[in-house]
Amino acid sequence: MGEQIKNTEKFSGKAEVYGKFRPGYPDALYEYLCKNYLPHGGVAADVGAGTGKFAAGLIKRGIKTFCVEPNEDMARVLIDELGGFAEFEHISSPAENIALPEKSVDLVTAAQAFHWFDGKAFYASCKRVLKPGGAVALIWNMRERDAAEQALYALDLEYCAHNFKGRSGGVFNGDDSALREFFPRGFARTEFENGVFSYSQEQFIGRRLSSSYALRRGEAGYEEYVAALKAHFEKYAVSGKYTERLNTTVYAGEI
Repeated sequence: MGEQIKNTEKFSGKAEVYGKFRPGYPDALYEYLCKNYLPHGGVAADVGAGTGKFAAGLIKRGIKTFCVEPNEDMARVLIDELGGFAEFEHISSPAENIALPEKSVDLVTAAQAFHWFDGKAFYASCKRVLKPGGAVALIWNMRERDAAEQALYALDLEYCAHNFKGRSGGVFNGDDSALREFFPRGFARTEFENGVFSYSQEQFIGRRLSSSYALRRGEAGYEEYVAALKAHFEKYAVSGKYTERLNTTVYAGEI
């Protein structure tokens, strides 16, 4: 099966499609976080920031945000997207060793990322950089599990099985044991509607190829995988558009 790809390199070569095709996050989520955890502004650290899909919402609301992203490919797009904002700063360090001073951050966030971290090391890193009373928010966009999503899961499992470990992190399957361990003082679980997203065939395939487990161009089976995605699109698309409904869930609390 070849050498296992390091978690920090899972998205190497995927930054362009990730930035272009991944969905963002609802306004209501940012309003919730600002009201409950950043009521007077403050400083955030978005860990595993990727191309800035989540951090952008904080930065554009005037929150000083350190975007912690060690992957060079993702960081390149991140800086292109957000480098013009005074509230933005890129930090190249892993989640398990956030390169920020002690007690310097009011809120640590991780969007679509926690399931890739070493939970215990990330916990210790958060404890070190958070100010007294600071909090952590772990965030995921989750697709509604209809017939099309179930068929897509089976397709991904068929073609990308050797990359599939970690694809669904326990939280996606209703297993919150890792979350309960991370938040020993308890957490608040809040869900927001993120809307219905509609994709052309190009957008749908780009969205799928942005996933960490998706085959990369040049890998064995890549052409067959793309052909299967096209067939899936043709089966489930209506009037040339494939739709999916997303909900955004946040688990937040002091640690």
